[in-house]
Amino acid sequence: MAEADVPNWLNSSFFETALRSAGYGPNVIVTSSEIGRATAAGDNYASDIFRAKMQVTLDGRRSTLSLIVKSVPEKSEFAKVNILFCLMLHNK
Repeated sequence: MAEADVPNWLNSSFFETALRSAGYGPNVIVTSSEIGRATAAGDNYASDIFRAKMQVTLDGRRSTLSLIVKSVPEKSEFAKVNILFCLMLHNK
């Protein structure tokens, strides 16, 4: 991960699950990733924006993907509900 303030759940396993859910296929593998803030902390009222650049293998072919992730700040009142929701989706 690129920065210390990137949430622990924003990792290769999370992205593999998200990509599979988005139709990239059951065999997608994240081989490396760089994740950091896309905006400064506090720039958005009720969200943190992260940029993820990753190398993936899709059915034996290597590709580079760039994604933007919007999440509720972990220290906010909404964080507990959001993290629970993300974990439920991630563990499907």
